Formats: sequence, C-alpha cells, structure tokens
Amino acid sequence: MTEFLGHFHPLLVHLPIGFLLIGLLLQFLSSKGKYASLKPAIPIVLLWGTIAALASCITGYLLSISDDYDKDLVSWHMWMGIGVALVSLMLYAKERNPAFAIDKRILSIGLLILVFVTGHLGGSLTHGSDYLSKPLRNIFSDDTTANTTIKPISNVQEAIAYNDIIKPILQTKCYSCHNANKQKGGLRMDDSLKLMHGGKDGKIIEPGNADASEMIKRLLLPVDNEDHMPPKEKPQPTEQQIALLHWWISNNADFTKKVKELNQPDKVKPVLLALQKVTEIKK
Repeated sequence: MTEFLGHFHPLLVHLPIGFLLIGLLLQFLSSKGKYASLKPAIPIVLLWGTIAALASCITGYLLSISDDYDKDLVSWHMWMGIGVALVSLMLYAKERNPAFAIDKRILSIGLLILVFVTGHLGGSLTHGSDYLSKPLRNIFSDDTTANTTIKPISNVQEAIAYNDIIKPILQTKCYSCHNANKQKGGLRMDDSLKLMHGGKDGKIIEPGNADASEMIKRLLLPVDNEDHMPPKEKPQPTEQQIALLHWWISNNADFTKKVKELNQPDKVKPVLLALQKVTEIKK
C-alpha cells in the first residue's frame, strides 16, 4: 500500500509547481492597476497550491521509503518540498489576512526560489544530476554515446570488451534506473563493483554462466512481463546487444580484457564485426 500511494508522487508533484507559479504571477500582475481585478483569485490559487504541495510531500516521503534513492539528495529534496508547502501556506495566510506579520514580498521571492530548487533536486533524483548539462554536452561534444546504442569501433578486436562494448549498452539501457542517485531494487550498475555485487534480490551476473544470470533472464522475458528489464516504456536493447551481454558474461564478465583475448563463438563474430560499421543508431 505504501508503494502504491508513493507512486502517485510523480503525478501530483507538478500540480503545486503550476498552482504556485500561477499564484505568484497573479500577485505580480495584480499589483498593476489594470489587473487589480485578479486579486480575489490569488488566495484560491495559493490554497490549492498549498494542498497539492502537502499531498506531494506525503506521497514523496512514501516513495522514498519504498524505493532506493541517494539518501542525501532525497533528504534535501524532501526538506525543500516541506519548505515549499510551509511558505505557500504562510503566503496564503498573508493574502487572506494582510495583518499577518510577515513581508509578502520576502515570502513570494522565497517561494519562487524554493519551487525551482525543489524541482531541480527532483529532476536530479529522476534523471541524474547532469540532466540539465547533458543535452548541452551532447550538442557541443563529439561523443555520441547518448545518441547511439553502441559507439563505433575502428578495430573491434583491439577494443576493451567492457569499456567499449558492454558499458555503452548499460549506459543507454540501464543507468537511468540504476545509478548513484537512484538504485531500483538496491541495484547500481554504473559502478563495476556494485554491478557484480547485485541488488536486494542478489547477484544479477554469474560470471561464466550467462544463462543462469538474472540480467539475461530478465532481458529475455516478454516485454509485458512485470519482471522484464528494462521496463517496457524504456528504450529496449536489440537482439544483438543482448547477444553481446550474453557473450561478455559467458567470458567471466571480465572488465579488463580486450575482445581478441576472449572466446568468440561463430554466432557472435558477425555481431562484433558489425560494431565497426555502426554510424548512428537511435535509442
């Protein structure tokens, strides 16, 4: 039940942002003579913004204890969210009773800052701490990892199997849910040691035995199966990518060896060779 209610947080969290920003906009406009008629609407909008902020705080807390996120980042996000709810409540009280002994301008500016800070922290939890800078890096950088499934490799036999082949697959298909800020199922995949350690349900990789590895089992489940990974709404790996993951795990999931040092069954050779011809494959 806790997890069910917590999952309403992403649905509710945008409501206070909208209500409160509209309330602040109405405040600003109503200070102008020709928009003075907007004043009666301000307390109503702020009240609904406060209610939505409180609901977001409750569901956000429930979500934080039912899933695995970076504790420090969650803590900051939570307290900033509580700050939004409290300041919006005080601003509502000030609108209803001008005699309330707090400067309205300070409350308004403080609320605006809190809304943006809380939203930024929420975005960092959901999409990673670089969610704002990453698109700019993709525009101004020649690194195509974010736009391709696997980086082109000039000589695949000289490539480091994990760094040049496996890691890009994990980056584009797995890191969004299993990273430093968010570890669904207690699993972190952007760190090699933590990847091999596994999550709450145990190891996901059995070196030398790909068929027994939970990672491969879940990749091969029907997309509609609730245990299938990645979730069906996320970009799915191709058959070739799954074959490469299977091949790497079968070779003891080695993090240092070059491709030429690993066993290459006939069925995986053309898949490896094709990596030299990759140009731009969208996620």
